[in-house]
Amino acid sequence: MFRSRYRESLLLGALFAALSACSTDQVALTGVLPDTNPDPLPSVLLKDVIIPLLPSPYYHFEYGSTGRISSASFASNFTMYDLSYTQGRLSEMQNNILVNHDRLVYNYDNAGHVREIDYTKPGGVVFTRVRFSYSGTKLTGVERQRMIASGFIVDKTMTLAYDVDGNLSDLTERRPMIAGVQNQATYTDHFEDYDTGVNVDGFGLLHQEFFDHLILLPRVQLQKSNPRRVTHGGDSDHYVIDYTYQYDSLNRPRTKTGVVTFTSGARAGQQFPDGATFTYY
Repeated sequence: MFRSRYRESLLLGALFAALSACSTDQVALTGVLPDTNPDPLPSVLLKDVIIPLLPSPYYHFEYGSTGRISSASFASNFTMYDLSYTQGRLSEMQNNILVNHDRLVYNYDNAGHVREIDYTKPGGVVFTRVRFSYSGTKLTGVERQRMIASGFIVDKTMTLAYDVDGNLSDLTERRPMIAGVQNQATYTDHFEDYDTGVNVDGFGLLHQEFFDHLILLPRVQLQKSNPRRVTHGGDSDHYVIDYTYQYDSLNRPRTKTGVVTFTSGARAGQQFPDGATFTYY
């Protein structure tokens, strides 16, 4: 969530502050597999993620009697999802705000991986496909396809690499040139100096855009613990974020406090605060 959240903090935080002071491969998708291998129950019941200057809570979760997430919301209910499970597997996230009722429909392969999530409008029209690739149990690639007049076109890919401890070390996002839509760009984030605290916000790394849907992958763990340094590079200003964490008695983060230092561009040398507060059930 670091690059995503910081980019949104820069863009949206300034707004709110001002206002208020792999290539596509063909895979066999089989729907939800039987209950012989259900999604694991969350070990931490995260309630809220609160980020200064952004709509609060930035993320909110509620849980059902089984212990699994039953509903989730983003940016003070900018999107609100009801989660459905079939035979122990997450099968759908239904957005239920007044002006948007998109459904995120999950499709699995024979190995039990989520291979595709289809953004589906009322009436069943699929307008976005998000496809996933893995090495063993580790997520290594994400490809998003958007529907345009001529059909589906890839507008974003993400490549993920991990260190020997199983923590995400590098996340690379690539956006191809699409005339009239976007310029070609590549962004990189390097995560290092992990501590031993429990990570609870790694899911946000897959939610890079404020106006894109939240995606949850219960079987995927991007970060076991928390990086104390994130280095951002690529086709934008470069910066480094140094984080410190405060933990509760269960080794869960209560606060994350960061200092962003720009290392290139017009703002080179400038520093800004970053951080989050976490609450639990």
